[in-house]
This record gives sequence, structure tokens and C-alpha cells, in this order.
Amino acid sequence: MRRVFGAIRPVAVSTAIEGLQQPVVLLLSLACFVLVALQPVVQLHTFGDSARLARDCGMGFLLVFGVLVAAFTAGSTLAAEIRDGTAATALAKPVSRPAFLVGKFLGSCAVAAVFAWCQTWAVLFAQRTAEAWVETAKTAGDRRDALCALLSLVVPALALGLAALVNARTRRRFGLWFFAFLAALPPLAAALLGLFARDGSWLGLAGWSLGLDLRVVPLAFQLLLLVAVFCAIATALTTRLATGPAVALSFLVLMLGFLADGAAAGGPAGKLLYALVPDAQHFWTADALARGGTIPAAHTLRAALYAATYCAAVLALGCVSFRKKDL
Repeated sequence: MRRVFGAIRPVAVSTAIEGLQQPVVLLLSLACFVLVALQPVVQLHTFGDSARLARDCGMGFLLVFGVLVAAFTAGSTLAAEIRDGTAATALAKPVSRPAFLVGKFLGSCAVAAVFAWCQTWAVLFAQRTAEAWVETAKTAGDRRDALCALLSLVVPALALGLAALVNARTRRRFGLWFFAFLAALPPLAAALLGLFARDGSWLGLAGWSLGLDLRVVPLAFQLLLLVAVFCAIATALTTRLATGPAVALSFLVLMLGFLADGAAAGGPAGKLLYALVPDAQHFWTADALARGGTIPAAHTLRAALYAATYCAAVLALGCVSFRKKDL
């Protein structure tokens, strides 16, 4: 068992490092962060609940861009290595094909986890930026948190600048340092925001408050579980397909996953669809947060077990496909 884990670990680490260095992953992460930060600023109609609209849009961006990150990471590592012959070289060493495939999957999950961490902070900032009723000694009304909106846009720009500076001074990898700064800067920005009220007035250390709706964290974790499922699907698909077809099929599976819950109540075809594709609705529990609600821990646990079972089944099929692949 120790030898198996010893073979999986270097493959997973190298896949995570390579995935975080991919320009397409950097661009997807940057675009997602900026879009989530901007959408509460450009809202024209809030339907009476600006924070909920910001949360749901932000989580939707996290899911869609997360599926893209999963598919492109698998395509830029496993598919490219099969095509270039790197996989054959790695398998010439005492690394079995199943261990190699599982290592690729875990590395892709690590990239997805870094992506989800950064985007969760973006959603938290978007909720605080969104319009809310604010009363002060002089005024009362709906207003956006301008300071939070500003910091939400400064964070990715600062991460880019600092990564470029490190790269210029030390020649260290730009992509890795960008994600390191993008992951580290949001908590610092949140600590700074705690010193100010929503109207921009100074609270100081005595009145410090985080001011972020942390109820969205379980929802973000469940969406990360769903993205991990797509990491498994993309890893299995890229044993036979190039990156483009794998991305297209991943999105087809995602769309079918949102239809599977309703199709299960239909005939045999609907039940077959529900059995084959992941039930995306099981992971999307944003409605539970309405009117101050929370997501039950038991549901999150069931989602984790469902995701683990589905990933194991898909990876088993991927191992069968990979074992018969001529390298």
C-alpha cells in the first residue's frame, strides 16, 4: 500500500504544479474572479434581493469555470502526455497505469481546490458589495459597499503584479506565484474590510467585524465536490480523447446532470439518464440559504459520499480504458 501511494504522490504533485502553470487555467481563474467581483456592481435589476443574486451568479460562475478548469487541466496534462509520449516514459518506471491515472486525477482535484478557494472569496466579497439597506445618522437607503468592490478588483490586479515582480527578479514560475498571491491576498483584504462599515465609515479595531456571509462556504464546498466529479470524468475521457472533445463532452454531461433529477421521475430512459450522469441538482443547494437558512451538514456529508462513489466508478472505467490504450 505504501508503494502504491508512493507512486501516486509524485504524479499528483507534478500534475498540480503543471496544471497551475497552464495559461488557460490562469486566464479562466482571473476571468472568473473579475466577473464575480463586477456582477454586483453592474446589476440593473436586483428583484429585491441583491445579495442572493450576487451569490447565485457567483456560484454559477464557480461551477461553470470550475468544469472548464477541470477539463483543461486533464487535457493539458494527461492527453498531452499521451500524445507526446511522456506518459509512456513515466510508465516505463515502476508506476502502474491505474496509479498513474489516479495521480492525474488527484492533481487535477488539487488545481480545482485552489481555484474554488479563490473564487469562494470572490463570492463572499460580491455579497458584501451588493446593495443592502444601510442607516446612518445622516442618511438611510440601499447602497453598495464601494470599498469592498474596489478591493475585489485590486486583489487580482495585485496578484498579477506581485507574480510578475517575483518572476522578473527571481525567474520563478509566474503561474504558481499568481495563484499563491491570489489565494493569500483575499483573507488579508477581508481583515482590512472588517475595519470599515458598509457605508465606508471607520470602525477601528474595537468594532472590527468580518462582515461576510460565511453560510456560502458549505455551498462552495459542495460545488467543489461536483467539480471533482468532473475532474474524474475529464481524466477518464482524456485517456481516449483530445482536450477539445473532452471539454465539450464534460459540458454535455453537466447539462444532462441538471436535467437528471427531473428525468428520474419519467420512464426507463429517464431512470437510465439519472443512473449514468451525476445529479448536479444534489450539489446545488443555494435555495437553502434563502431567508437566513443554512445548508445541513448531513446533506454535505451525503454529497461527499455521492461524489466519492461516482469518482471511484468513473476512474475504474478510466483505468480499463487506459489499460487498453496503446502508448
